[in-house]
Amino acid sequence: MKKIAVITSFIPGIMILVLLSYIVIFPQDSLDAAYLGLKIWFNTLVPALLPFLIGSQILISLRTVDLIGLFLEPITQFLFNVPGKGSFAFVMSIISGYPVGIKIVSELREKNEVSKHEGQRLASFCSTSGPLFVIGAVGIGMFKNPVIGYLLLFSHYLSALTVGIFFRDYGEKYSRCNKTNIGLLNGIKSIAHTNTTNKRGFYSILGDCINDSINTILKVGGFIMIFSVVFRILKITNFIDTITSFLFILLSRFNVSQELIYAFISGVFEITIGCNNVALAQDSPLLLRIALSSFMISFSGISIIAQACSFLNKTDINTSIYIFSKFLQGLVSFVYVYLLYPLFEYRLAISTFNYEHYVYSSLKFQRFFMYSKFIFIILLIFYTLNYLNYFIKKSFFERF
Repeated sequence: MKKIAVITSFIPGIMILVLLSYIVIFPQDSLDAAYLGLKIWFNTLVPALLPFLIGSQILISLRTVDLIGLFLEPITQFLFNVPGKGSFAFVMSIISGYPVGIKIVSELREKNEVSKHEGQRLASFCSTSGPLFVIGAVGIGMFKNPVIGYLLLFSHYLSALTVGIFFRDYGEKYSRCNKTNIGLLNGIKSIAHTNTTNKRGFYSILGDCINDSINTILKVGGFIMIFSVVFRILKITNFIDTITSFLFILLSRFNVSQELIYAFISGVFEITIGCNNVALAQDSPLLLRIALSSFMISFSGISIIAQACSFLNKTDINTSIYIFSKFLQGLVSFVYVYLLYPLFEYRLAISTFNYEHYVYSSLKFQRFFMYSKFIFIILLIFYTLNYLNYFIKKSFFERF
């Protein structure tokens, strides 16, 4: 067992060494892939995620999350066996998408706002994609039909809630011994008292939240670039083609095309690429393509799972159980597509929606992203100056 453990400990290093070797062998392809990942990150994720990251951290620091939790605790306790403040993580997740929800869950656990088992339950359903991606990018941009986007969205969120209910009895039973029945009014008074006696001013809290949010968004960008390069190298070395051919031999009797298998495997690594490839596999039945896209969106792909695990590793929340919950969410979402499809089938047939003038091509939407980029640059400058100020003060006090 010890020999196996020693050999296993070297595997990640060997894999990185092989990756770096291929980057040296294929420098242009690696550079193009890294640039593509950086472009996606800066043009889409920074303006879409950064405001939510900053806002959610401010709400947690000001204990607004606790206030929300006081009102919603009876519902969340009944359905998911978690505190009411956990509802904030789920709401932010469905509004802003990956990986905001899981980041909030990890912060709640780091600050001991929830127990280990409560954090695990929250992680099982508070990691979802946003409606902008599901309806706008996948439904309209890839499948050219908004009704498919809504079908995917309902299946995705219902699967998250279903898995959350499934995990409600995970671990120890939720106990209110540390969260006494102080009542709604007393709870509000306690939160107000804590805020008024807090010596940190709002601008100090804002600065800390901006610093932490920029660190988070930079980490997300790093993951996107790395996995963009990894996926390109796997394509160049025909690794994905080899797996596709093997699976095609096994699944050919079920009339599953090789193109669809390739699309699905690519989606296991990165959902945007996978969903687009699945949408383009026109030879396969539409319902199967929608169901596979739903699985990929709910599973989220190795790239996003790696981002989520990087946050959860700072806590005692089990990442293996989290990955299992995402796989389970994908399977449930796949089934929900088949169950809900009859309700959307008629609308799919008569849909005359002009997708070219929706969401991503909207002038207002484009302006929002453009202004958000400028805001990000200003925040980055503020972040840099804040750290410079900190080090200058630190060196000054060390001298005197």
